[in-house]
Amino acid sequence: MGKKLKSVYATMISGISEGLTGSALYEYVTYNCQHASEKRICRASLRALADDRVQDRALLEHIYQLAVHSRISAVTQQT
Repeated sequence: MGKKLKSVYATMISGISEGLTGSALYEYVTYNCQHASEKRICRASLRALADDRVQDRALLEHIYQLAVHSRISAVTQQT
């Protein structure tokens, strides 16, 4: 995993640990990580879903929500 993707991943995990979900989490990641793009957020989310260290169901659901939100945001901006 590259440095920029690790940065997005770490920011995403810290936002979730603060209790953020959905659009609030998306805004947190995009505001606090200068490398955050829809593509990197989605890739970091998929990496987190595949990470064996992440085992909390609620955490996994929030990560999945973030991935879906970032993809929907990207598709909406293109049309």
